[in-house]
Amino acid sequence: MRWFPQRASKSLQVPSGCEHFATQSAMPPQAIALLENYAYAYGATYDAYLATEDDRQYFWSPDRAGVVGFVRWQHVLNVVGGLLAAPEHEEQLLRKFIAFANRNRLTVNFFNLGRREKKIFRRHKFQINKCTEELIVRLDRVNWQGKAYGWLRRQENYCLRKKLRVAEIDPDTDPEFYRHQVVPQLEEVNREHLAGTVHGRELVFLEGRFDPWSLRRRRLFITSQADRILAFVILNPGLAGDFWAFEIYRRRTVAPRGVIPFTMLQVMRHLKDEGVPYASLSSVPFLRCGPPVKNDDLRFQGACQFFWHAMNWLFDVRGIYHFKSRFRPAYREMYLATYPRMSMLSMFALGASWRLFCISPLRLGRQLVHYWRSRAQRRQLATPPPRPERKIRDLVHPWYAENGLVEAEASEDPTPTNKLSLVAQALAKRYPPQNAASPAYPMQVKER
Repeated sequence: MRWFPQRASKSLQVPSGCEHFATQSAMPPQAIALLENYAYAYGATYDAYLATEDDRQYFWSPDRAGVVGFVRWQHVLNVVGGLLAAPEHEEQLLRKFIAFANRNRLTVNFFNLGRREKKIFRRHKFQINKCTEELIVRLDRVNWQGKAYGWLRRQENYCLRKKLRVAEIDPDTDPEFYRHQVVPQLEEVNREHLAGTVHGRELVFLEGRFDPWSLRRRRLFITSQADRILAFVILNPGLAGDFWAFEIYRRRTVAPRGVIPFTMLQVMRHLKDEGVPYASLSSVPFLRCGPPVKNDDLRFQGACQFFWHAMNWLFDVRGIYHFKSRFRPAYREMYLATYPRMSMLSMFALGASWRLFCISPLRLGRQLVHYWRSRAQRRQLATPPPRPERKIRDLVHPWYAENGLVEAEASEDPTPTNKLSLVAQALAKRYPPQNAASPAYPMQVKER
Protein backbone atom coordinates (compact mmCIF):
# COMPACT_ATOMS: atom_id res chain seq x y z
CA MET A 1 0.00 0.00 0.00
CA ARG A 2 1.33 3.43 -0.89
CA TRP A 3 0.64 5.94 1.86
CA PHE A 4 2.44 8.79 0.15
CA PRO A 5 1.30 8.96 -3.47
CA GLN A 6 3.52 10.80 -5.90
CA ARG A 7 1.85 13.57 -7.81
CA ALA A 8 1.73 12.95 -11.53
CA SER A 9 4.66 14.66 -13.18
CA LYS A 10 3.90 17.42 -15.61
CA SER A 11 6.28 18.30 -18.39
CA LEU A 12 9.27 20.09 -16.91
CA GLN A 13 11.08 23.01 -18.49
CA VAL A 14 14.71 22.24 -19.25
CA PRO A 15 17.59 24.72 -19.74
CA SER A 16 19.02 25.05 -23.22
CA GLY A 17 21.20 22.12 -24.27
CA CYS A 18 20.08 19.92 -21.36
CA GLU A 19 17.83 16.86 -21.35
CA HIS A 20 15.26 15.43 -18.94
CA PHE A 21 13.88 11.89 -19.06
CA ALA A 22 10.94 10.90 -16.86
CA THR A 23 11.91 7.22 -16.99
CA GLN A 24 15.01 5.25 -17.77
CA SER A 25 13.21 3.41 -20.56
CA ALA A 26 12.62 6.76 -22.29
CA MET A 27 16.36 7.31 -22.69
CA PRO A 28 18.19 6.11 -25.81
CA PRO A 29 20.42 3.05 -25.31
CA GLN A 30 23.57 5.18 -25.66
CA ALA A 31 22.47 7.37 -22.74
CA ILE A 32 21.66 4.34 -20.57
CA ALA A 33 25.11 2.88 -21.24
CA LEU A 34 26.75 6.23 -20.50
CA LEU A 35 24.77 6.56 -17.25
CA GLU A 36 26.02 3.16 -16.13
CA ASN A 37 29.58 4.06 -17.08
CA TYR A 38 29.43 7.33 -15.14
CA ALA A 39 28.02 5.58 -12.05
CA TYR A 40 30.80 2.99 -12.22
CA ALA A 41 33.68 5.35 -12.93
CA TYR A 42 32.73 8.40 -10.82
CA GLY A 43 30.61 6.94 -8.01
CA ALA A 44 32.38 7.33 -4.66
CA THR A 45 29.62 6.34 -2.21
CA TYR A 46 27.63 3.15 -1.65
CA ASP A 47 24.50 4.69 -3.18
CA ALA A 48 26.07 6.14 -6.35
CA TYR A 49 25.27 3.03 -8.37
CA LEU A 50 21.62 3.27 -7.27
CA ALA A 51 21.28 5.95 -9.94
CA THR A 52 20.96 3.06 -12.40
CA GLU A 53 17.74 1.81 -10.73
CA ASP A 54 14.75 1.98 -13.08
CA ASP A 55 12.58 4.10 -10.76
CA ARG A 56 14.64 7.28 -11.33
CA GLN A 57 14.22 10.34 -13.49
CA TYR A 58 17.31 11.81 -15.15
CA PHE A 59 18.71 15.23 -15.90
CA TRP A 60 21.61 15.51 -18.36
CA SER A 61 23.87 18.51 -18.79
CA PRO A 62 24.85 19.70 -22.31
CA ASP A 63 26.61 17.12 -24.47
CA ARG A 64 25.74 14.55 -21.79
CA ALA A 65 28.86 15.51 -19.88
CA GLY A 66 27.13 14.59 -16.58
CA VAL A 67 23.89 13.21 -15.18
CA VAL A 68 21.78 13.44 -12.03
CA GLY A 69 19.35 10.66 -11.13
CA PHE A 70 16.47 11.64 -8.85
CA VAL A 71 13.07 10.63 -7.49
CA ARG A 72 10.37 13.28 -7.50
CA TRP A 73 7.85 13.60 -4.69
CA GLN A 74 5.43 16.51 -4.95
CA HIS A 75 7.67 19.59 -5.52
CA VAL A 76 10.82 17.97 -4.10
CA LEU A 77 13.56 16.26 -6.10
CA ASN A 78 15.45 13.70 -4.00
CA VAL A 79 18.88 12.79 -5.39
CA VAL A 80 21.16 9.92 -4.41
CA GLY A 81 24.47 9.26 -6.09
CA GLY A 82 25.43 12.92 -6.30
CA LEU A 83 26.86 14.48 -9.45
CA LEU A 84 27.85 11.74 -11.88
CA ALA A 85 30.38 13.58 -13.97
CA ALA A 86 34.11 14.12 -14.34
CA PRO A 87 35.49 16.67 -11.83
CA GLU A 88 35.88 19.35 -14.49
CA HIS A 89 32.17 19.04 -15.44
CA GLU A 90 30.64 18.90 -11.95
CA GLU A 91 30.21 22.66 -11.57
CA GLN A 92 28.48 22.98 -14.95
CA LEU A 93 26.17 20.07 -14.15
CA LEU A 94 25.23 21.57 -10.79
CA ARG A 95 24.59 25.04 -12.26
CA LYS A 96 22.32 23.60 -14.94
CA PHE A 97 20.47 21.45 -12.40
CA ILE A 98 19.89 24.50 -10.18
CA ALA A 99 18.52 26.37 -13.19
CA PHE A 100 16.29 23.39 -13.93
CA ALA A 101 14.93 23.44 -10.35
CA ASN A 102 14.39 27.22 -10.40
CA ARG A 103 12.49 27.13 -13.70
CA ASN A 104 10.08 24.54 -12.32
CA ARG A 105 9.94 25.94 -8.75
CA LEU A 106 11.29 22.74 -7.23
CA THR A 107 13.22 22.03 -4.04
CA VAL A 108 16.27 19.76 -4.30
CA ASN A 109 17.72 17.33 -1.75
CA PHE A 110 21.13 15.79 -2.44
CA PHE A 111 21.84 12.90 -0.07
CA ASN A 112 25.16 11.39 0.99
CA LEU A 113 27.66 13.97 -0.18
CA GLY A 114 31.28 13.75 0.92
CA ARG A 115 33.47 16.56 2.21
CA ARG A 116 34.80 17.43 -1.26
CA GLU A 117 31.30 17.66 -2.72
CA LYS A 118 30.08 19.63 0.30
CA LYS A 119 32.44 22.49 -0.59
CA ILE A 120 31.07 22.63 -4.15
CA PHE A 121 27.46 22.71 -2.99
CA ARG A 122 28.17 25.32 -0.34
CA ARG A 123 29.57 27.63 -3.04
CA HIS A 124 26.23 27.34 -4.84
CA LYS A 125 24.21 28.41 -1.76
CA PHE A 126 22.92 24.99 -0.70
CA GLN A 127 22.01 24.48 2.94
CA ILE A 128 24.23 21.70 4.31
CA ASN A 129 23.37 19.30 7.15
CA LYS A 130 25.15 16.16 8.27
CA CYS A 131 22.82 13.19 7.70
CA THR A 132 24.84 10.01 8.23
CA GLU A 133 28.27 8.38 8.23
CA GLU A 134 29.47 5.83 5.71
CA LEU A 135 31.52 2.95 7.12
CA ILE A 136 34.54 2.03 5.00
CA VAL A 137 37.03 -0.77 5.56
CA ARG A 138 40.54 0.14 4.39
CA LEU A 139 41.47 -3.21 2.88
CA ASP A 140 45.04 -2.10 2.27
CA ARG A 141 45.51 -1.51 6.01
CA VAL A 142 43.70 -4.41 7.68
CA ASN A 143 44.58 -8.07 8.29
CA TRP A 144 41.76 -8.97 10.74
CA GLN A 145 44.22 -10.04 13.44
CA GLY A 146 44.19 -9.05 17.10
CA LYS A 147 41.62 -8.82 19.86
CA ALA A 148 39.48 -6.21 18.10
CA TYR A 149 38.57 -8.73 15.37
CA GLY A 150 38.01 -11.68 17.70
CA TRP A 151 34.24 -11.71 17.17
CA LEU A 152 34.62 -11.81 13.38
CA ARG A 153 37.12 -14.67 13.53
CA ARG A 154 34.79 -16.66 15.78
CA GLN A 155 31.96 -16.32 13.25
CA GLU A 156 34.35 -17.33 10.49
CA ASN A 157 35.63 -20.42 12.30
CA TYR A 158 32.14 -21.54 13.26
CA CYS A 159 30.86 -21.28 9.67
CA LEU A 160 33.93 -23.08 8.31
CA ARG A 161 33.27 -25.95 10.74
CA LYS A 162 29.75 -26.08 9.29
CA LYS A 163 31.39 -26.51 5.87
CA LEU A 164 30.03 -23.27 4.43
CA ARG A 165 31.68 -22.01 1.27
CA VAL A 166 31.60 -18.62 -0.44
CA ALA A 167 31.84 -18.22 -4.22
CA GLU A 168 31.26 -15.47 -6.76
CA ILE A 169 28.62 -16.12 -9.38
CA ASP A 170 29.04 -14.88 -12.93
CA PRO A 171 25.75 -15.37 -14.81
CA ASP A 172 27.51 -15.40 -18.17
CA THR A 173 29.72 -18.38 -17.33
CA ASP A 174 26.81 -20.85 -17.43
CA PRO A 175 23.53 -19.02 -18.20
CA GLU A 176 21.39 -22.18 -18.04
CA PHE A 177 22.75 -23.20 -14.65
CA TYR A 178 22.28 -19.65 -13.38
CA ARG A 179 18.71 -19.47 -14.65
CA HIS A 180 17.48 -22.85 -13.44
CA GLN A 181 19.62 -23.59 -10.37
CA VAL A 182 20.90 -20.33 -8.90
CA VAL A 183 18.12 -17.78 -9.48
CA PRO A 184 15.28 -19.87 -7.96
CA GLN A 185 17.32 -20.32 -4.78
CA LEU A 186 18.27 -16.63 -4.65
CA GLU A 187 14.63 -15.63 -4.96
CA GLU A 188 13.68 -18.09 -2.23
CA VAL A 189 16.35 -16.70 0.10
CA ASN A 190 15.21 -13.17 -0.69
CA ARG A 191 11.56 -13.98 0.12
CA GLU A 192 12.48 -15.69 3.40
CA HIS A 193 14.65 -12.79 4.49
CA LEU A 194 12.11 -10.09 3.67
CA ALA A 195 9.27 -12.03 5.30
CA GLY A 196 11.08 -11.67 8.62
CA THR A 197 11.51 -7.90 8.39
CA VAL A 198 9.14 -5.33 9.81
CA HIS A 199 8.25 -4.00 6.34
CA GLY A 200 7.98 -7.39 4.66
CA ARG A 201 9.38 -5.96 1.43
CA GLU A 202 12.33 -4.11 -0.01
CA LEU A 203 12.69 -0.43 0.76
CA VAL A 204 13.38 1.89 -2.16
CA PHE A 205 15.22 5.07 -3.07
CA LEU A 206 18.06 4.87 -0.51
CA GLU A 207 18.34 1.09 -0.84
CA GLY A 208 18.76 -1.14 -3.85
CA ARG A 209 16.27 -3.72 -5.04
CA PHE A 210 17.25 -7.31 -5.71
CA ASP A 211 16.99 -8.18 -9.40
CA PRO A 212 18.99 -11.27 -10.44
CA TRP A 213 18.41 -10.47 -14.12
CA SER A 214 19.92 -6.98 -14.08
CA LEU A 215 23.10 -7.05 -12.02
CA ARG A 216 25.02 -4.97 -14.56
CA ARG A 217 28.40 -4.36 -12.89
CA ARG A 218 27.26 -5.45 -9.45
CA ARG A 219 29.02 -8.48 -8.03
CA LEU A 220 27.10 -11.42 -6.58
CA PHE A 221 28.58 -13.73 -3.92
CA ILE A 222 26.73 -16.73 -2.50
CA THR A 223 27.30 -18.80 0.64
CA SER A 224 26.31 -22.44 0.25
CA GLN A 225 26.30 -25.66 2.23
CA ALA A 226 26.63 -28.60 -0.13
CA ASP A 227 24.36 -27.55 -3.04
CA ARG A 228 22.02 -25.33 -1.05
CA ILE A 229 22.41 -21.53 -1.04
CA LEU A 230 22.03 -20.18 2.49
CA ALA A 231 22.90 -16.50 1.96
CA PHE A 232 24.08 -14.04 -0.63
CA VAL A 233 25.47 -10.52 -0.85
CA ILE A 234 25.49 -8.04 -3.73
CA LEU A 235 28.16 -5.36 -4.04
CA ASN A 236 27.79 -2.02 -5.79
CA PRO A 237 30.83 -0.70 -7.70
CA GLY A 238 32.50 2.68 -7.65
CA LEU A 239 35.80 4.45 -8.34
CA ALA A 240 36.23 2.38 -11.49
CA GLY A 241 36.47 -0.84 -9.48
CA ASP A 242 38.59 0.42 -6.57
CA PHE A 243 35.50 0.70 -4.35
CA TRP A 244 32.88 -1.97 -3.62
CA ALA A 245 29.91 -1.53 -1.28
CA PHE A 246 27.90 -4.20 0.54
CA GLU A 247 24.46 -2.91 -0.35
CA ILE A 248 22.22 -6.01 -0.31
CA TYR A 249 22.61 -9.02 1.96
CA ARG A 250 20.07 -11.79 2.52
CA ARG A 251 20.01 -15.05 4.52
CA ARG A 252 17.73 -18.01 5.14
CA THR A 253 16.05 -18.29 8.52
CA VAL A 254 17.65 -21.73 9.02
CA ALA A 255 21.17 -20.57 8.13
CA PRO A 256 23.84 -21.01 10.83
CA ARG A 257 24.49 -18.02 13.08
CA GLY A 258 27.08 -15.61 11.76
CA VAL A 259 26.51 -16.48 8.09
CA ILE A 260 26.29 -12.83 6.98
CA PRO A 261 29.48 -11.56 8.75
CA PHE A 262 31.22 -14.74 7.57
CA THR A 263 30.21 -14.05 3.97
CA MET A 264 31.21 -10.41 4.15
CA LEU A 265 34.59 -11.23 5.69
CA GLN A 266 35.36 -13.83 3.01
CA VAL A 267 34.41 -11.37 0.28
CA MET A 268 36.64 -8.67 1.82
CA ARG A 269 39.54 -11.12 1.99
CA HIS A 270 39.02 -11.78 -1.71
CA LEU A 271 38.82 -8.09 -2.57
CA LYS A 272 42.01 -7.48 -0.62
CA ASP A 273 43.74 -10.18 -2.66
CA GLU A 274 42.58 -8.39 -5.82
CA GLY A 275 44.18 -5.15 -4.61
CA VAL A 276 40.90 -3.30 -3.97
CA PRO A 277 41.60 -0.53 -1.40
CA TYR A 278 38.04 0.28 -0.20
CA ALA A 279 35.10 -1.85 0.92
CA SER A 280 32.03 0.08 2.07
CA LEU A 281 29.57 -1.29 4.63
CA SER A 282 27.06 1.34 3.46
CA SER A 283 25.86 3.88 6.01
CA VAL A 284 24.26 4.01 9.43
CA PRO A 285 21.46 6.61 9.13
CA PHE A 286 21.62 9.57 11.51
CA LEU A 287 24.86 8.39 13.15
CA ARG A 288 26.47 11.21 15.19
CA CYS A 289 24.16 13.87 13.71
CA GLY A 290 24.01 15.98 16.87
CA PRO A 291 24.33 18.29 18.57
CA PRO A 292 23.73 20.93 15.86
CA VAL A 293 26.58 23.18 14.78
CA LYS A 294 26.58 26.57 13.09
CA ASN A 295 24.27 26.86 10.04
CA ASP A 296 22.59 23.48 10.72
CA ASP A 297 18.83 23.32 10.41
CA LEU A 298 17.58 22.68 13.94
CA ARG A 299 14.44 20.88 12.71
CA PHE A 300 16.42 18.39 10.67
CA GLN A 301 19.03 17.76 13.34
CA GLY A 302 16.27 17.36 15.92
CA ALA A 303 14.53 14.83 13.68
CA CYS A 304 17.81 12.91 13.31
CA GLN A 305 18.27 12.79 17.08
CA PHE A 306 14.67 11.70 17.63
CA PHE A 307 15.00 8.95 15.03
CA TRP A 308 18.29 7.70 16.51
CA HIS A 309 17.07 7.53 20.10
CA ALA A 310 13.33 6.84 19.83
CA MET A 311 12.53 5.07 16.53
CA ASN A 312 14.61 1.89 16.73
CA TRP A 313 11.42 -0.14 17.09
CA LEU A 314 10.69 0.77 13.46
CA PHE A 315 14.14 0.92 11.87
CA ASP A 316 16.89 -0.46 14.07
CA VAL A 317 19.74 1.98 13.45
CA ARG A 318 21.35 1.10 16.80
CA GLY A 319 21.42 -2.57 15.84
CA ILE A 320 22.81 -1.74 12.39
CA TYR A 321 25.60 0.29 13.99
CA HIS A 322 26.43 -2.52 16.47
CA PHE A 323 26.76 -5.08 13.67
CA LYS A 324 28.79 -2.96 11.27
CA SER A 325 31.10 -1.60 13.95
CA ARG A 326 32.37 -5.17 14.54
CA PHE A 327 34.33 -4.82 11.29
CA ARG A 328 36.28 -1.88 12.83
CA PRO A 329 35.77 0.41 9.84
CA ALA A 330 36.77 4.00 9.23
CA TYR A 331 33.92 6.53 9.33
CA ARG A 332 33.27 9.13 6.64
CA GLU A 333 30.90 12.01 7.36
CA MET A 334 28.15 12.40 4.77
CA TYR A 335 25.91 15.39 4.24
CA LEU A 336 22.48 16.40 2.98
CA ALA A 337 22.46 19.48 0.72
CA THR A 338 19.13 21.27 0.20
CA TYR A 339 18.33 24.05 -2.27
CA PRO A 340 17.16 26.68 -1.69
CA ARG A 341 16.40 25.96 2.00
CA MET A 342 15.35 23.12 4.25
CA SER A 343 11.59 22.96 4.94
CA MET A 344 9.15 20.59 6.57
CA LEU A 345 8.05 19.45 3.10
CA SER A 346 11.60 18.65 1.98
CA MET A 347 12.17 16.70 5.21
CA PHE A 348 8.92 14.79 4.83
CA ALA A 349 9.82 13.96 1.22
CA LEU A 350 12.73 11.82 2.43
CA GLY A 351 10.51 9.47 4.43
CA ALA A 352 7.90 9.47 1.67
CA SER A 353 10.42 8.53 -1.04
CA TRP A 354 12.02 5.95 1.24
CA ARG A 355 8.54 4.56 2.12
CA LEU A 356 9.82 3.90 5.60
CA PHE A 357 6.41 4.34 7.21
CA CYS A 358 4.49 2.11 4.78
CA ILE A 359 3.95 -0.81 7.14
CA SER A 360 1.00 -3.01 8.05
CA PRO A 361 -0.40 -2.70 11.59
CA LEU A 362 -0.02 -6.46 12.12
CA ARG A 363 3.69 -6.42 11.30
CA LEU A 364 4.15 -3.33 13.41
CA GLY A 365 2.53 -5.06 16.39
CA ARG A 366 4.77 -8.10 16.00
CA GLN A 367 7.81 -5.86 15.76
CA LEU A 368 6.89 -4.03 18.97
CA VAL A 369 6.45 -7.31 20.85
CA HIS A 370 9.83 -8.58 19.61
CA TYR A 371 11.48 -5.26 20.46
CA TRP A 372 10.10 -5.39 24.01
CA ARG A 373 11.18 -9.01 24.57
CA SER A 374 14.75 -8.29 23.41
CA ARG A 375 15.19 -5.24 25.64
CA ALA A 376 17.76 -7.02 27.85
CA GLN A 377 19.95 -7.90 24.85
CA ARG A 378 19.62 -4.41 23.42
CA ARG A 379 21.24 -2.93 26.52
CA GLN A 380 24.47 -4.59 25.34
CA LEU A 381 24.48 -2.88 21.93
CA ALA A 382 27.56 -0.82 21.17
CA THR A 383 27.19 2.90 21.80
CA PRO A 384 28.97 5.15 19.29
CA PRO A 385 31.56 7.44 20.91
CA PRO A 386 31.32 11.19 20.29
CA ARG A 387 34.17 10.92 17.80
CA PRO A 388 35.04 7.90 15.64
CA GLU A 389 38.20 5.94 16.39
CA ARG A 390 39.09 5.86 12.70
CA LYS A 391 38.13 8.67 10.37
CA ILE A 392 38.44 8.96 6.61
CA ARG A 393 37.94 12.22 4.74
CA ASP A 394 38.32 11.67 1.00
CA LEU A 395 38.79 8.63 -1.19
CA VAL A 396 41.53 8.55 -3.81
CA HIS A 397 39.91 8.27 -7.23
CA PRO A 398 42.05 6.22 -9.66
CA TRP A 399 40.33 7.50 -12.79
CA TYR A 400 41.01 11.17 -12.04
CA ALA A 401 44.73 10.60 -12.34
CA GLU A 402 44.22 8.77 -15.64
CA ASN A 403 42.04 11.46 -17.20
CA GLY A 404 44.81 12.55 -19.54
CA LEU A 405 45.34 8.95 -20.59
CA VAL A 406 41.64 8.53 -21.37
CA GLU A 407 41.64 11.68 -23.49
CA ALA A 408 44.72 10.42 -25.32
CA GLU A 409 42.95 7.14 -26.06
CA ALA A 410 39.90 9.06 -27.24
CA SER A 411 41.94 11.16 -29.66
CA GLU A 412 42.88 7.97 -31.53
CA ASP A 413 39.29 7.70 -32.76
CA PRO A 414 38.77 10.51 -35.33
CA THR A 415 35.04 9.86 -35.89
CA PRO A 416 33.36 12.13 -33.25
CA THR A 417 33.93 15.84 -33.47
CA ASN A 418 33.06 16.79 -29.89
CA LYS A 419 35.77 16.38 -27.27
CA LEU A 420 33.24 15.33 -24.62
CA SER A 421 31.99 12.61 -26.95
CA LEU A 422 35.57 11.46 -27.44
CA VAL A 423 36.13 11.09 -23.71
CA ALA A 424 32.74 9.44 -23.23
CA GLN A 425 33.53 6.86 -25.91
CA ALA A 426 36.93 6.18 -24.40
CA LEU A 427 35.33 5.75 -20.99
CA ALA A 428 32.80 3.30 -22.42
CA LYS A 429 35.64 1.41 -24.10
CA ARG A 430 37.60 1.11 -20.86
CA TYR A 431 34.55 0.22 -18.75
CA PRO A 432 32.07 -1.60 -21.02
CA PRO A 433 28.52 -1.95 -19.60
CA GLN A 434 27.38 -5.41 -18.56
CA ASN A 435 23.62 -5.72 -18.70
CA ALA A 436 23.15 -9.00 -16.88
CA ALA A 437 26.47 -9.97 -15.36
CA SER A 438 29.12 -8.89 -12.96
CA PRO A 439 32.83 -9.15 -13.81
CA ALA A 440 34.05 -12.72 -13.94
CA TYR A 441 36.23 -13.23 -10.88
CA PRO A 442 36.03 -16.92 -9.86
CA MET A 443 36.51 -17.26 -6.14
CA GLN A 444 38.25 -20.06 -4.26
CA VAL A 445 37.70 -20.08 -0.49
CA LYS A 446 40.28 -22.09 1.37
CA GLU A 447 39.62 -23.57 4.77
CA ARG A 448 41.46 -21.67 7.44
